[in-house]
Amino acid sequence: MRAQPTFATLSSGVKLHYRVQGNPDGPWLVLLNGLLSDTTMWAGVLPGLADRFRILTFDSRGQGRSDAPEAGPYPTALLAAEAWELFQLLGVRRPWLVGLSNGSAMSLELLATHPDAFPGAVLTSAMPRFDFAMGLKAEHWARCLEVGGPLMQFDAVAPFLWGDAFLEARHGVLRAYHQVVTGADRPQHGNLHQIRGTLGWDIRDRLARIQAPVLLLSGAEDLLTPPWKCLETARGIARSRFEVVPGIGHAYPVESPKAFVARVRAFVDDVQGDLDERGF
Repeated sequence: MRAQPTFATLSSGVKLHYRVQGNPDGPWLVLLNGLLSDTTMWAGVLPGLADRFRILTFDSRGQGRSDAPEAGPYPTALLAAEAWELFQLLGVRRPWLVGLSNGSAMSLELLATHPDAFPGAVLTSAMPRFDFAMGLKAEHWARCLEVGGPLMQFDAVAPFLWGDAFLEARHGVLRAYHQVVTGADRPQHGNLHQIRGTLGWDIRDRLARIQAPVLLLSGAEDLLTPPWKCLETARGIARSRFEVVPGIGHAYPVESPKAFVARVRAFVDDVQGDLDERGF
């Protein structure tokens, strides 16, 4: 049965759209969206995870069906704090975190702020800061959105996001999907506040607080958050593993969902086996 959309109201009054699906007796697993996307970005991975995990997907403020307050921008740390509040409201305890891009940045915030709350995480395209070059790209994308709308913004960002073969094969579908997610029925200020909320984000001095094991995945063809920048994140986390995935761009869970699911399941098995041996 397909999960029905539901909403939670935060203490700020902001309503977040979420769905809970999968195995009601399994451990919690939370999927954290990338920038300018919504819960539908996980459609390809859900079938491979739902038998084992109780899965929470949700839209951060400005995404999907969640509220998009007029006041902005929406800083990454704020989005992470609202995710934590959502976990408390829904009774989500000790979830595994799986994030992509800005969802990975939110996950790093959560792992550093609540170091004992998570058994582990699988993060894709996880840089430790929004550096000067990323700031230039983001502001360009915001201006494209303001001047030419979602399709101009997509054309500006697409070459940075996807592996070459995937982009060539799926260009039309990806472009149409982006228009739906960021299109006319969504307030453009929400999209702009998402983009500009990333500017200046930097967690390098707090990475050492992260105690949970973290698998960091980086696409070899990722031009937006290239492997050499994501490697800096791995070097700052004591219990990290770092893998570069051939033939993949920025969005591994979208480009090759079955392979991504296999990595998530293998990592959870490995970490859980270690926890069992230690009596946790």
